[in-house]
Amino acid sequence: MHTRFLSLAVSLLVAGFSVQAADKAQHLAIVVNKNSSLSDITSAELAKFFKAEKSKAPDGTKLVLVMQEAGRPEREAALQHVFKMSDGEFNKYFLQATFTGAVASAPRALANGRAVLRFVSESPGALGYVKGDEADDSVKVLKIDGKVPGDAGYALSCK
Repeated sequence: MHTRFLSLAVSLLVAGFSVQAADKAQHLAIVVNKNSSLSDITSAELAKFFKAEKSKAPDGTKLVLVMQEAGRPEREAALQHVFKMSDGEFNKYFLQATFTGAVASAPRALANGRAVLRFVSESPGALGYVKGDEADDSVKVLKIDGKVPGDAGYALSCK
């Protein structure tokens, strides 16, 4: 009886971790350098940072924005949920903003989540995104509206 209970408890624990990992994989994690003063921001602030409407963290650190290359599902999710634009609209937005001097340049495009993690971990002020289950301890995962990937109601879905 005790063995059956212990087996059931372990199975439920493993299932819980599997569901949480699956939930994280379904979301974008917004990541910053571990030393960043950013920790919990609103969806509106996130959009301003990524659109380069706000270029500094509260401590004055200049933000360096990185995205994943066109065609990556993570980029499509970021464009949909953060920018609320298509890839074409995004390119037009930054071309116009660069031409008018509103921004110095468009966010840098990197090949994949590993490249984003490497860049963000090595660059003070870096801000990017990866799938929730790709985020590791080399970076800090921001809370968006008080939630992290895997939390109920987290707004940045990769679906």
